[in-house]
Amino acid sequence: MYRPPPLRSRHSVLEGKKVLLIDNNQPTRDVRVSVLRSHGIEVEPAADFSSARSLQRLHHYDWIFLDVRRHFPGEALQFYEQIKGVSPGQRFAFLVGPPVYLSRNWPLEVTVADDWQGQWSDTVKRFAKAA
Repeated sequence: MYRPPPLRSRHSVLEGKKVLLIDNNQPTRDVRVSVLRSHGIEVEPAADFSSARSLQRLHHYDWIFLDVRRHFPGEALQFYEQIKGVSPGQRFAFLVGPPVYLSRNWPLEVTVADDWQGQWSDTVKRFAKAA
């Protein structure tokens, strides 16, 4: 069973917050929900953008966590822009994969280890620019 690592402070910064988690991969979504809830975060999971839009219309979320890796880049960016257009103050966190994509100078610089990751690097840059 997963046990979260001890937090530096007594309480998580997100403890008591409400998060909409969009991840279309059931195993990772389930693990993420479990980890977030273990830190006192209220989580509503969504498998796709249609479900996420419905939930977002019905509830207020402190954060929307969006796994952008398994969606078409334009589709995820379009969802983000739609939500920001309706709710400009909505906070987002983009789940983009291993930290190898990001550098200490992020969002100004994105590190790419292999050529095949070049398209993904461009996608991460587009999200950073939109945010």
